[in-house]
Amino acid sequence: MSDSLTLTFVDKKLLQTTLIDPDNAIHYTLTTTSGFRGKKITTITAASGLVGSIDWREKTFTINGVEKKWDDLKTRSAGVFRTERNWNWGPRPFNLKYQDAHKELLATPLEGTPADPVRFTVHRQHVLHDNEPATIRFPTRMQDDAERMFLLMAILHMEITRQETEKAMNEEAAEMATVGI
Repeated sequence: MSDSLTLTFVDKKLLQTTLIDPDNAIHYTLTTTSGFRGKKITTITAASGLVGSIDWREKTFTINGVEKKWDDLKTRSAGVFRTERNWNWGPRPFNLKYQDAHKELLATPLEGTPADPVRFTVHRQHVLHDNEPATIRFPTRMQDDAERMFLLMAILHMEITRQETEKAMNEEAAEMATVGI
């Protein structure tokens, strides 16, 4: 028996895709509504029937009808310029931290067994060979569906925020290059 369950994001659009296991069984379906000002709500439906949502405008997570504000769920861990965050939905808080030049995001429990982090790898585009889809790996010991849902939501929040920040910085750099600064 494997010590982890690796799920692959079928599409590079992380908020509009399915997550499948190596046997192509669907574990999560993600759909996102959007409006004039961008994304509104991402709904995540687990194969188990558990439903979670990310309200991007109200800045809340909801899992099976329980809604909490992001500010109540996350704290910045040591240092103003550090990108890592501590997230806590239930009894076990997690530290989420990028490593390997933002190619991987680890969610490590601050209590319990830290040797079993949830590991998210970003989608990587390649020119000369196949692209690498984003994946998320849950330790098999993590059996709590709500905890998995929460970590999936927190990871998506951090990754989408990172992508949007990177895009804004690239656009700003391109604009400065155009005007000759």
